[in-house]
Amino acid sequence: MVYMSLKIPVAHDFICPWCWVGLLQVKRLEAEFGVEFEWLGYELFPEELEWGNYAAPIPPPNKPPVPSRLDFILIADNVKLPPSNRPQKMRTFNAHEAVEYAKTEGVANALIEKLYYAYWEEGKAINELEMLLDLGTGIITDLAAYEKAILEKSFKHNIVGFDAEAYSKGVYNVPTYFIGGQRYAEQPYVIVRDAIVKALG
Repeated sequence: MVYMSLKIPVAHDFICPWCWVGLLQVKRLEAEFGVEFEWLGYELFPEELEWGNYAAPIPPPNKPPVPSRLDFILIADNVKLPPSNRPQKMRTFNAHEAVEYAKTEGVANALIEKLYYAYWEEGKAINELEMLLDLGTGIITDLAAYEKAILEKSFKHNIVGFDAEAYSKGVYNVPTYFIGGQRYAEQPYVIVRDAIVKALG
C-alpha cells in the first residue's frame, strides 16, 4: 500500500527508558508506513537542573508487587530493556548537539539509532566528545565540522531543556509524538499507530 507523505516530530532524550521504547516504535512505524520522523532534542537534565534523589519509597513487606506504567508499556509493545550497565546521571546536551549537526548532513536518523544502541545495549557514555566522534565515524562526512559544532554548542537554540522550557512547548514527557495536531506522550505502539492511520486518512 502507498501512503501519503507525513513527517512526525518526536521529542526525545537518550537516557529515558520510554524513549528506548520510542526508538523501537519509530523503526516499526517507518517500516510499515514509510513516514518520516523529525527527532527533537529535549534534555531531561540540563546543566541548570540539579540531579535529585528519586529513590522510590520502600513498600510495606506485605504489599504485593504492582506493575509500573513503564512495565505496562514494555508488556504492551513486547519490549525488554537491555541489561547493560549504563552510565548513571549522564547529561545529554552534547549528544543532542551531535544529532543537530547530523541533520545538516542528512544522516540524523542513522546517528540517533547508533547513539541509542550504544547507550542502552553497550552502556557507553554517549555524551563524551571522544565517544561521539567514535560513534559518528562512518556516518558523519565532515568530522572536523561535527566536532566544532559540539564544542561551540552551535545548535543550542534547537535543544529544549526541562522543565519550564519544555512545558512551555507542551512537552511534559518523552517521547512525545506530534501527530495530526495532537500530542501523544509515552503511549504504546497501538495508540501511536492508530494516530498515524488517522492522520494519513
